[in-house]
Amino acid sequence: MSAALQDIKQLIAATGKYRLEAENTEGANAYAFRAHHLPLDQPVFLKVLDADPSGDLFAEPRLLVEATKTEGGDSNLVRVHDAQRLGDEYVLVAMEYVDGGSILSRLSAGPLPMMEAVCAAVGILHGLAQLHQALLVHRDIKPANVLLSHRYGRICPKITDFGSVARLAHVGASVTASRHSALYVPAEGWATPSRYDVRSDLYQVGLVLFEMVHGALPYDDDAYLDREARHELRDLAAASGGGIDPFDRHQVVNRTLARAASGKGVISFGQMQPYVPRSLARIINKAVSSDPAARYQTPSEMIGDLEALRLPDWQLLPCGEQYAASGWSGWDWTIEKDPKKPEQWVILRSRQAAAKFRRWAAAEGPRAACRLVTEAAA
Repeated sequence: MSAALQDIKQLIAATGKYRLEAENTEGANAYAFRAHHLPLDQPVFLKVLDADPSGDLFAEPRLLVEATKTEGGDSNLVRVHDAQRLGDEYVLVAMEYVDGGSILSRLSAGPLPMMEAVCAAVGILHGLAQLHQALLVHRDIKPANVLLSHRYGRICPKITDFGSVARLAHVGASVTASRHSALYVPAEGWATPSRYDVRSDLYQVGLVLFEMVHGALPYDDDAYLDREARHELRDLAAASGGGIDPFDRHQVVNRTLARAASGKGVISFGQMQPYVPRSLARIINKAVSSDPAARYQTPSEMIGDLEALRLPDWQLLPCGEQYAASGWSGWDWTIEKDPKKPEQWVILRSRQAAAKFRRWAAAEGPRAACRLVTEAAA
């Protein structure tokens, strides 16, 4: 255990308010813990920030309180319960504890069921609508910064990590982009000077929705290197005698991501699931357009298109190359390769929750098979 971490734990214990239960390392841009707030008798998420003596020590929690104070109990933003100075060097923020983990951790098992992902995206957009109404932009929407819980049997996302939140001067204004998470920076965020507005937040939601539906984008920088980047890295290696300074490599990768965001888009590096229909693909493509004017202009506009979707809740089964959808048109469905004709895909169905599947139809590929199932409710 580092000396700083030990000091922080002792300072937290000295407040007399918290019982620490576990350290949280996901995100890794602040010290964080799962804890129990003793006076309130409830679980909390503790975040420990470096105190900036030249600025407002409580700017981040105050912004969150401002954005959530009128939203009752159904906010899609995590709530602040408490904030205080922690010694001379830190600020301690006690926030709502969300027990379902982040979208990032959920994606480690593969994509979410398709309509569950759509529902999660709608929740994220409602959270952003709260921020935007308060003339705030998040600037760092990504899978690690959205937590998942369930309410009334439905998935309920909670936006967290407000360290990059910025205030807009007025409706329609922009601010400087945060490049903290380069993969999620839109094209205008790489411009000189950079720009970031509400449509940039929606771009990031589009990327997160793509990952929830199709699976995580590659987190290996090498996956994004284009020809120009590989030439740059070869030149750097030659100039240095073989080794490349990590900072120089980081800059090369950032330039690659900037070209991708302005060109074919970073989603072109992802794996596509065959069951995603054109209607949902169009929504994602509109959200992640390189041109802000071609994107959704407000969260409510994107919410409207997502809520209008009526599609099977397809999911990729753990065995791979097998897909399932429950409760579509009164049936449960599976699609898999025909064991007798590997070039053909067979569609099986069972009365909902009956678990006795019978062959229903066949198709030349999984995409065509999924389309047949979708049309079964027509």
